[in-house]
Amino acid sequence: MINRLRILLLVFFTMPVLQLAAQRSMHIIQGATIHTATGEVLDSGYLVFQNGKIVHVGKQLNAMYKNAHYIEAYGKHIYPGLIGMNTVLGLNELDAVRATRDYQEVGQFNPNVRSLIAFNTDSRLTPTARFNGILYVQAVPQGGTISGSSSLMRTSGWNWEDAVQLADDGIHLNWPEWWVTPDDEKQYVRIRQRVTEIEQFFSEAYAYTSLAAPDEINLRYEAMRKVFAGKTNVYIHVQTARSTLQAIQFCKRYPSIKPVLVGVEEAYMIVDEIKYSGIPVVLDFIHRLPRAAHHAVDLPYRLPSILHKAGIPVALSHSGSWESRNLMFNAGTASAYGLSKEEALQLITRNAATILNATDIGTLEKGKNASFIITEGDILDMKSSDVKQAFMDGQELELTAEQQKLYEKYRKKYGLD
Repeated sequence: MINRLRILLLVFFTMPVLQLAAQRSMHIIQGATIHTATGEVLDSGYLVFQNGKIVHVGKQLNAMYKNAHYIEAYGKHIYPGLIGMNTVLGLNELDAVRATRDYQEVGQFNPNVRSLIAFNTDSRLTPTARFNGILYVQAVPQGGTISGSSSLMRTSGWNWEDAVQLADDGIHLNWPEWWVTPDDEKQYVRIRQRVTEIEQFFSEAYAYTSLAAPDEINLRYEAMRKVFAGKTNVYIHVQTARSTLQAIQFCKRYPSIKPVLVGVEEAYMIVDEIKYSGIPVVLDFIHRLPRAAHHAVDLPYRLPSILHKAGIPVALSHSGSWESRNLMFNAGTASAYGLSKEEALQLITRNAATILNATDIGTLEKGKNASFIITEGDILDMKSSDVKQAFMDGQELELTAEQQKLYEKYRKKYGLD
């Protein structure tokens, strides 16, 4: 028993040392096609990383790298770690079990609620996203008018402190939707009342945050300080053209805030207005039918291209929890409807990182975090995509999940090996 305890203690204390030593050594991946997400694609290129950072990406190597550890990846592809925006991954385990849903608090205005402390690193869903290439997810609270503050989390970590990549990147405001017809008086009054409540809350919060030392601390208003200082985003979840225009007008009252439109199904109707506002857009779930029966069936597929070609900063998300594993295939569909492969890749890498203000990730460039995936086949193509390796901050990640375990189990059970 004592010997066993000694072994466990030895492993426990030496493991971080071994990991640190592995991280400090220089590694070179050679022979792969490198998709930098900057628009540049390097055939048979070299990616060099050390101390968790990328130190070189290019077609040639300098003599200084001759003593590094080489990883051969001929015929494979390297992509930046994918970023899943607007998800409840890590906040929701089983939709049908209330005890596993930890993404919503009571009340209408909760900017002080922080999703990161509820993020479950032991979730059985995050490994599925990880082996599909999604290394980061934006854990977004739900419900109410202001749901709370989201954070950008890693899909690998021992606890939420270990998993957080960018804490409290912005609050989430659910704007009331104008789906109603003009003659629906009751609905009109209800929506107008909700808009008035939003205007009143922001007005009171702005007055409160203008005080350096208020007499009484209000946690909800305190959470708005970074918002009015322009240090975090305001994600406005909205769908219809009418509601979007109203939200844009509302944002003009507070020039210091950094709004982001999320969803915006009817963005194609007000492209010029969105472009003029300068507000970036995060589209959600383009694998759907158009809302109106008379619209072209491929309109949702073309929407990323429509906004991109208009010069609007746009990223792509796939809301939900387990469903978010299909994020890259939504981008693949966008590449078949007006975008190039590299432009579609940027929707879930560079553009997402830019909107999130996550400056260390999103592209494969010198100085960025060494967080990337190595695949056989096109990551945007569900027929050929096969993630072989994943690295986060220079550390190789384990790519196993329940799906692989079940696959191996039943292959053995039915003698298919």
